[in-house]
Amino acid sequence: MGTIVPQKGISRTRLLLAGGIGWLFDAMDVLLLSYVLAYLRVHYGWATVDEAYVMLANNVGLLVGAMVFGRLADSFGRRRAFMTTLLVYSVMAAAMGFFTSPLPLMVVRFLMGLGLGGELPVVSTLVSELSRPEQRGTNVVLLESFWSYGTIAAGVLASFVLPITGYSMLMWALAATALYAVVIRRGIPESRHTAERPSFRSLLGSEHRRLFPAWVAWFAIAFGYYGFALWVPSVLVGRGFPLLESFEYFLVMTILQVPGYFSAAYLVERIGRRPTFISYMVISAASAIGFSFASSALLLVIFGGALNFFNVGAWGVIYAYTPELFGDANRASATGSCTSMARVGMILGPYVPALIAFGASLWTFAALWLVGAAAVILLPETASGIRTGTVDVR
Repeated sequence: MGTIVPQKGISRTRLLLAGGIGWLFDAMDVLLLSYVLAYLRVHYGWATVDEAYVMLANNVGLLVGAMVFGRLADSFGRRRAFMTTLLVYSVMAAAMGFFTSPLPLMVVRFLMGLGLGGELPVVSTLVSELSRPEQRGTNVVLLESFWSYGTIAAGVLASFVLPITGYSMLMWALAATALYAVVIRRGIPESRHTAERPSFRSLLGSEHRRLFPAWVAWFAIAFGYYGFALWVPSVLVGRGFPLLESFEYFLVMTILQVPGYFSAAYLVERIGRRPTFISYMVISAASAIGFSFASSALLLVIFGGALNFFNVGAWGVIYAYTPELFGDANRASATGSCTSMARVGMILGPYVPALIAFGASLWTFAALWLVGAAAVILLPETASGIRTGTVDVR
């Protein structure tokens, strides 16, 4: 199978900024959607079920987009696919501003989700292939850190811009990200360097021993992360903390995501992808169990902060790790299929606390994170200068 040969002609800073800003847009929109739906409920009389249907359409679009654009990136080039995902997002963001009823917004959000879902596997593959071997893992983890900046941007827009401009003006302003596609075209070279044709037969044949464990790891991390993150504010209120105080506690927990990314960015090149991911997943599981027993605000913040620190660090590692596991012809397709498995986990995970007690849910998430960590043991180490395991990634 092929190796990743880094391309010349672009600085590390330029590469991370060009890819990271696109990543920021993705995170910002995913998080901003929840605020926008709440705004539509208040101002246009939406029912809770209307919000749920629009969110589901968006999530299905994210799932399908990761598969479709991963395949297109392998067939026609990473940069072209990246530009296309941004354009799809921009056009649909503009269209979204014209509708305030649930049915047309379901259609628009599905199409918008195609672009957003396709962006993450494509840009992570692009950055991986354009990076020097000794910086590849660190670069992709730093790329993932832009997710946290996007969540902060979403909060700022929802708190200070949406109340002033209104819903439609905000979406039309976000549509201006189409201009960013020009920056991508001028600022990032094409990374694809092989004449191999993408083949699902080889992906499910010789490479299946890597694909299935990767799917398990991606599903597990997303299932638990979204199941935890989307319910914590409500759980804190349910435990008797005032609403504003609950948001403040959750904000402190979330801020710890940023050093979590940077710690993982440091370790992936020092001790390797596999041991970093496994250790971060195990500590995430332990933190979830600790959170389930925590009775004071201090302990909740400590265990919740630790969970955010290590779990998002593991997210950064798996994004860096996955493109390196597959050959040139199928790299983006394989990465796209893995992020699609994460979207499945993202859809299913939040239902668990709705069905069983939150404490029991945390034990479920912890168990799945341990399964995800165990699955990665079956994969080879890919860090430059570190080669362990029985499977040769080359």
